[in-house]
Amino acid sequence: MYKLLDASPLSLPLHGNIHDLPDPPPNSIPDVPDEEITVHYQRLVGSILYLSLCTRPDLAFTAMSLGQYNSNPTRAHLLVAKRVLRYISGTRDYALEYNFTHPSPDPPTRLILPADFGVVDADWASDTDTRRSVSGYAFFLYSSLVSWSSTKQKTVALSSTEAEYMALSHAIREAISIRFLLTSLDLPVPRPLQIFCDNKSALDIANSDSTTSRSKHIDIRYHFIRDQLKTGSFSTSWISTSDMIADILTKALPKALHYKFVPALGLVSRL
Repeated sequence: MYKLLDASPLSLPLHGNIHDLPDPPPNSIPDVPDEEITVHYQRLVGSILYLSLCTRPDLAFTAMSLGQYNSNPTRAHLLVAKRVLRYISGTRDYALEYNFTHPSPDPPTRLILPADFGVVDADWASDTDTRRSVSGYAFFLYSSLVSWSSTKQKTVALSSTEAEYMALSHAIREAISIRFLLTSLDLPVPRPLQIFCDNKSALDIANSDSTTSRSKHIDIRYHFIRDQLKTGSFSTSWISTSDMIADILTKALPKALHYKFVPALGLVSRL
């Protein structure tokens, strides 16, 4: 359909900021008239979204970014979406592996992760149009990826700490759902479920009852994090940004980092 079966594969799904695209080359995608750009774009993004939700967490940020322009895409956006197909073409053998052993980071580090844990990250004010941040999380059970998300935050965060704190709230809501599912299936529930974040200030706010000048403006609905931590169901820990797996869910990464975190998600080549 897209005539890309013989195209050269790309090493990354996205290159740079999708919010500031250059004008497309003359006569690009000549087989798609202007009045059909939207329907072609929506079909393509829908297919990418399906993959990102089912088995390809490495496409989650890409699908979220492209989806922002579903209502009014330009030819430049359609070109970017078609480029994603070239990345998928080169990685179509990728599959989530459930072998119950967490893959060693490459390059190796001294970080040792538990079998059941979550990671959460945020990219502050990355949308140059709205200045809203992006939240991303991933949860592992028995050292295997079971849940992931990449989404734009609903309000503008005034600092990176606030953006990370809002992302932590988003992640804990998913962690609560995971606990309910495990309980309903009569499966062991990890207690506490450890959640890693790379922002120490956000962790300080989450684990403190006091309100400071840094946190008094944060919406009260995000402070339910504190109640959840007090129950002992969850705990939070700091992790280095260089080891933050959820980084791949919040931004377009350079090649070295992208291919560091892809296997950390449990994605492996089946060839």
